[in-house]
Amino acid sequence: MQQKKVDVVVIGSGIGGLTAAALLAKSGQKVLLLEQHDRSGGYVHGFKRKKYSFDAGVHLTSGCGLEGFDGGQIIRKVLQAIDQYEQLEFIAVNPFAFVSVAGIEVELPSSITGIAQQLGDLFPDERQGLTELLSLCLQLAEQVAKCDDVMASESINNLYAELDLLFKYRRCTLADVWGDYIKDPQLKCIFAALWPYLGLPPEKVSFVYWASMLMGYVSDGAYYCKGGFQGFADSLVTGLKQAGGEIYFKNKVKKIHICDNKVQGVLLVSGEVIHAETVIANADMLQTVYQLVGEEHFPKRYLSRLQRMEVSCSIFVVYIATDLDLVQAGAHHEAFYYDEVNHAVNYDNTLQGKISWLSITVPTLVDNSLAPTGEHLVMLTALANFDQTMDWKQAKADYMEKMLDFAESKIPGLKTHILFLESGSPTTMQRYTLNHKGAAYGWAATPKQVGVNQIANKAPVDGLYFVGHWTTPGGGVYGVSYSGVQTAQKVLGLSKQNELWDLCTSYC
Repeated sequence: MQQKKVDVVVIGSGIGGLTAAALLAKSGQKVLLLEQHDRSGGYVHGFKRKKYSFDAGVHLTSGCGLEGFDGGQIIRKVLQAIDQYEQLEFIAVNPFAFVSVAGIEVELPSSITGIAQQLGDLFPDERQGLTELLSLCLQLAEQVAKCDDVMASESINNLYAELDLLFKYRRCTLADVWGDYIKDPQLKCIFAALWPYLGLPPEKVSFVYWASMLMGYVSDGAYYCKGGFQGFADSLVTGLKQAGGEIYFKNKVKKIHICDNKVQGVLLVSGEVIHAETVIANADMLQTVYQLVGEEHFPKRYLSRLQRMEVSCSIFVVYIATDLDLVQAGAHHEAFYYDEVNHAVNYDNTLQGKISWLSITVPTLVDNSLAPTGEHLVMLTALANFDQTMDWKQAKADYMEKMLDFAESKIPGLKTHILFLESGSPTTMQRYTLNHKGAAYGWAATPKQVGVNQIANKAPVDGLYFVGHWTTPGGGVYGVSYSGVQTAQKVLGLSKQNELWDLCTSYC
């Protein structure tokens, strides 16, 4: 039996795991990353079909630029720390979204004043309240960004003063708050158009979480990774390797070894043993706790909490190549179409397998390298419930056809100009990523499950950590990148983020 010893083992090469692995390697740790798939990236991974380069599920991310709100730009900071920022090109997408609802069409720019102007012109009576709501969202996003540093600082007595809005709104949903600022149902629908990015409608999603996500795109900017987001994952792999780290593909972990409540290493399905005092799981949390570690190593109270946690929904994606002139058709990189104004109804329709809304993404409008000249890629995305009373193998074709019909009603001619067609159901997502029930966002982003209520990066087993969308701060490319930073800090015993950047620089 082969044996190897390293400082840190990372299980899973989603963006959270890759970020933590690359930063730890750059900080002088001996790191081995283990991935059961044949490529890195998790939900960010790309795939090729014929002449086409598709993203599996990611459309945009924030945090890549040089400007933004205080404490933002986390992806840019990570890539700079591992000497990879100049190797990638992030294309700014502005406006970052197009929204169509009940006869109203509007583009959302990456600018607070721009959005206030756009929506204020459509709803002049709501202009002041909308401006105040956007300002509140920005203040919340900035408090979220500095929360870790404030919690770790010596000025703990100033905690409530520094994070007053987080404490005030920590138990609120978006719907609990927006009524104090805006009233018109159509404006509310447009303002909350990006709710599918978090998997929950305004009545259920955490307001703090919502504000952070929205301000990411509005203030930090929206970006597409040229060549596809697989390039982002690959750059993290390159950073890991250049810093002396290793990655093993097609190597699935069978067991995390624990002795006297301390991590000892991992056993691979191949039989190889890797010794390490630190293991970071960028994997499904329930699988990690119950299968890889074993529930006997966790306090009953911790297990009880896990059992109470609500899992997020999954997604259904249709991948299309077309020769339809989508520039002439007026398509957009990212568009949200709603036939129903009430997002609670849209969400309920999702759970029942009905299509009353869809996001339509055309990445070739900003990056024509993804398909041959004169052709475009289209991604149709809908949330989907893994537990729907349907056999996805049987229902996949019908569900895809419903989505195609809806897209045809928004982009006439699309169905008759399809050159390539494929789809991914919730079971597809589970099969490739091993996420419980094909969960797209880890735990559901309710007020009871985010912030201080989220499962912490540090597990109640010495040397065991979590990273990715099953732990703080949550899902999305930006969120899991931030999670990687947080986990790297905890492993290294660093209380401030700047200490991590300084340490990475010292190992140039």
